[in-house]
Amino acid sequence: MTNVVTLQRDRFELLSAYLDGEVGAAERKQVEEWLQNDTVVQGLYKRLLNLRSGMQNMPVPATEQSVEKTVEQVLTRVERQPKLRLILGGVAAAAALALAAISSLLTSEPSFSPQMATTPQPKATPEKLMIAINNPVVEIPKPVQPSQERIIMSRALFIE
Repeated sequence: MTNVVTLQRDRFELLSAYLDGEVGAAERKQVEEWLQNDTVVQGLYKRLLNLRSGMQNMPVPATEQSVEKTVEQVLTRVERQPKLRLILGGVAAAAALALAAISSLLTSEPSFSPQMATTPQPKATPEKLMIAINNPVVEIPKPVQPSQERIIMSRALFIE
């Protein structure tokens, strides 16, 4: 069913392009063949011709004012819009500034201005230091003397 609809749409577009003179030689020959042999295309062609002539013969409505006056009104509106936006922007900025000033006066909180961060320094507590010069507090072990045999074994080169 979609192929039939697509085919009808393609024929309609090609017939419309034929009426507007926008087809090539091969397409023109195809449309003329359809107009000679296909009654559906002939009826569609007649309806499109009637629609085209109706659009061309349609009366143009008379304007209530001249073109010059319309252009002048459009240009006046265009010139007025930037001025209006500038004024509204200024009023909005002034209102925001006034609101900020009033809110800063009413609050007792610290301001939002940048401040240096500080880290509290820990208080130094005096401690007593005990130094043992001749008698150490902890007993220091004496180094172990390696046996004579171990010293010889570690230095010996064995060949087998």
